[in-house]
Amino acid sequence: MGLIRKLAVRGYSNELKKMINDLSKLSAEQIANILIIAVWFRAMLNIDGNLPAIENEDGELNPELAAYPILLKEIEKWISIYNKEGLQVRSFAFSIWVHTLRSIIRPELTDLANRMWDILMRSKPNWESVLTKLRDEDIQLGISHDAVLSTERHAKAILKCLPPKQLS
Repeated sequence: MGLIRKLAVRGYSNELKKMINDLSKLSAEQIANILIIAVWFRAMLNIDGNLPAIENEDGELNPELAAYPILLKEIEKWISIYNKEGLQVRSFAFSIWVHTLRSIIRPELTDLANRMWDILMRSKPNWESVLTKLRDEDIQLGISHDAVLSTERHAKAILKCLPPKQLS
């Protein structure tokens, strides 16, 4: 492994360890809130065309991460935007995808990514209630009912694919 790659992997590893440490201090409901925000915004960005999406043969957005390594820079851009706007929870939540994608690209990070996903998956009993709450909040904010339901449908499809099978 080249020096630059080693340094990159070391930096990514440290970031992922910090994420794991931060997540391990939270309750299952808090973890569910973070994960559902990550899934909701990923679904919303796919639907709005801000993140390129791959469609299945039936025209539905594909929730798998198969093509997502090419989207790493775009997701990192959104994290930067969230940070600049002071939206730290969104930034933290979206970093789940960055760590996952980096682990797909750099298998040396797979064990750490799996530890992160083990923590995230423990919050599964809370997913439905948090998803419903987020959906209802968006509707109350005046977001188009159709757009919210479309986002919810795609978010549920993403949730069914977790943890990402590419990490196995």
